[in-house]
Amino acid sequence: MIKPISSFPMLLVRLIAAQACYYMIVSVDLTLTGLVGMSLATNPALMTLPLSLIVVVGTACSFVAGHAAARFGYRPVMVVGALTAVAGGVLSAVAVASDSFILFCIGTALTGGYRAVGGFLRFVASEYAPPAKRERALALVMYGGIIAAALGPFAAVAASQAADQIYVGSCALIAILGVAALILAATMPPATGGSAESDKPAIQIRDRVWNPQFQQAILVLASSGLVMTLVMATGPLANEHAGHGSASGAAMIQWHLIGMFAPSALSALFLKRYGTSKTNITGGLIMAAGSVLGTFADTGWAMTATLALVGVGWNVLFVAGSALLLQSYPQGRGTKLQGFTDGTTAAISATGSFAAAWILQSVGWKGVNILAIAITATVLILLAWSTSRMSKLPAPRHDADGSSALVVAESPVLETSTRD
Repeated sequence: MIKPISSFPMLLVRLIAAQACYYMIVSVDLTLTGLVGMSLATNPALMTLPLSLIVVVGTACSFVAGHAAARFGYRPVMVVGALTAVAGGVLSAVAVASDSFILFCIGTALTGGYRAVGGFLRFVASEYAPPAKRERALALVMYGGIIAAALGPFAAVAASQAADQIYVGSCALIAILGVAALILAATMPPATGGSAESDKPAIQIRDRVWNPQFQQAILVLASSGLVMTLVMATGPLANEHAGHGSASGAAMIQWHLIGMFAPSALSALFLKRYGTSKTNITGGLIMAAGSVLGTFADTGWAMTATLALVGVGWNVLFVAGSALLLQSYPQGRGTKLQGFTDGTTAAISATGSFAAAWILQSVGWKGVNILAIAITATVLILLAWSTSRMSKLPAPRHDADGSSALVVAESPVLETSTRD
């Protein structure tokens, strides 16, 4: 029997605020870490190392965070994550002020540790929401990203000029946002869910390796993250190469971020009405449409539209993939699966980020989009095959731990809850 907390609407507000802090920190990192690395590194080959450390450390910590949350609950893990953001921001500011590249790398690595807990915010919402509103609650938390998209880059640039030495203020801004995230983390529920199931041990990853919905969740989340990251990372470079100017590049990223977060509530409503399979198809087609446009036109407006459509497609797939993950475990027992899924998604997305410049140089903007179309088409084919295979499975049986040994494509439990 599910027992959602009585003050869930206020919890949701705090989660959205925490998500805004998280994406603001990410936005500052993306905007200025490369520039700071370039100004501090004595060897040009090392100038992207600080940004790479954020990605690598964040990916590694994602796997650890899931196990830690299963043992200690969400609140302690999120508090520790926020503390790493504060420490990382302070150390980075000191590093810039003292012109220390090594210290800056340590600071950015600590900031990367905070990234590992940001994904848990949407899961906290889903674990404490009433059963019929889990997917919508998960999607609403993502609206914190809109705030970050609107304010993040501008705040980063403004803060960079706030101190006598450039970029010190931007690093201090990360620490300030970390303090805000710390305060919000301290108000989070201590446990991993509000259901009776949350008192039982977390589901082990090995027990879900062959679960069809878990497999589909990883496929959808990882592949959409890969395509989104690849197009987002190459877009500004292609824009510069095409001679459209920095204003066009800034608009491109801004519309991409709006596309990533603005449709969240609509994506949740579409999911509720049509289910995960049709939502996955819709998201894939929207993402592919953006890439198709990118193969035929490289004007400023066309490149901006490409990134915006890819952002919207990612949002739809992210909501659907997260819903599939929710279906793969009893409410309140999915922390290890959550950490594993976020870590896998981050690792594959990082591959796209690291390879982006080389791919663009090798095949150009048109080639990048053709590759994105090929990846999206392959995923849709695999999903169609998996869904067809799942529809032929026998009705799910429940093990002693309360979880399903076999699950069909559209979970009867989910369908019942989402249509209340």
